[in-house]
Amino acid sequence: MRRGVVLLGAALSVLHGCSCDGSVTNAPGAGAVCAQEMPPEGCGQPCGEGLAACATGMYCAADGTCTADCVPGGSATCGTGYRCTSFGRCVEDPDLGRDSGGRDPNVCADVRLEATRVTPRVILIIDQSGSMTEDFGAGTRWEVLRDSLLADDGLIRALEDQVEFGLALYSAISGPDDLPEDPDMCPLITWVDPALDNYDAIATVYGPADPIEETPTGDAIWSVLERIGSVPDPDLDPTIFVLATDGEPDRCEQLNPQNGQAEAVAAVEDSHAAGIRTYVISVGRDISESHLQDVANAGLGHGSGDPDAPFWVAGDDVGLRDALRDIVGGVLSCRVDLDGTIDTDMACSGTVELNGRAIPCDDPNGWRVVDEDTIELQGDSCDELQSGVGATLEARFPCDVVLI
Repeated sequence: MRRGVVLLGAALSVLHGCSCDGSVTNAPGAGAVCAQEMPPEGCGQPCGEGLAACATGMYCAADGTCTADCVPGGSATCGTGYRCTSFGRCVEDPDLGRDSGGRDPNVCADVRLEATRVTPRVILIIDQSGSMTEDFGAGTRWEVLRDSLLADDGLIRALEDQVEFGLALYSAISGPDDLPEDPDMCPLITWVDPALDNYDAIATVYGPADPIEETPTGDAIWSVLERIGSVPDPDLDPTIFVLATDGEPDRCEQLNPQNGQAEAVAAVEDSHAAGIRTYVISVGRDISESHLQDVANAGLGHGSGDPDAPFWVAGDDVGLRDALRDIVGGVLSCRVDLDGTIDTDMACSGTVELNGRAIPCDDPNGWRVVDEDTIELQGDSCDELQSGVGATLEARFPCDVVLI
């Protein structure tokens, strides 16, 4: 199940409300919900970055506590020239003609839009060749890579609620004449289907596994590509291959010598054509940089005349952890899909709040409109959304901005 965030409708300029200590700083005559003799549950609760969102009908005030000026449709209403939003805020709207309860009968009801943050699918394609037993930092290449992914502070545990991780361990066993021992078993793939919260499933398979023998990289990538079948739009829910290998590739047609470079690049090109980006990490320094560059360029669809794509060469355990986090952190998405559509030309008249705090529109550290049913957080706001467990995102738009 993908993690969802809820977006709500209709907001204008915001005034401060009661502070839950009995003082009222909103418009004259507005209902002071928090100043009532028996304020509702949740009034005065700490809120803001890293804390739980305020209860329904309340908002996070500037002093870092949950509060409400008014109750939409209830007895505590705003005065003339103000209206009550679904977050319990009195907002100025002097042109409204109001009924006796302070409500505008001609204003459309609040619009609730369900929204889902885009979730990347990351397939870890792991070289299971015999050379992975070589020393590497605090252990062997195999052990350090596995621990970087499976340790309690490793990549999968840290990001399993934001990334659909899958696993493909690959190798082959050679027989006479440098051919596979069993042609039907080349490549050997140990597979875990991608999913959110997938640490336990991956650890059960990856934890006890050991290196085998050969490195049929191109065949393995084609096998994974066939396995996952159709893929989503890479600009929305991206599917990513992270290839971690320590040696030059070979081929199932001839496992030795290692002449599988062209085949590996071709498999990565086919993956890109299917909408999948591939990033490559060399675990150690035994792979030629020219081959790594060819794989990296194919992985991002860079051709002749394009700038070279990045690749990673990890010389120790710290370098390997940094490489993995750089790659996967770079594909965590801050795009949010709406289940309705908005007028993109007027969208900035709305308000987006992250963890109870308004963030600016068309700002490098705020949010922007991608299209009529997608918004994207940027810069510091994106970092906060990605790193905050249980982060809340709320957006409100004037009624004439919401089209459907």
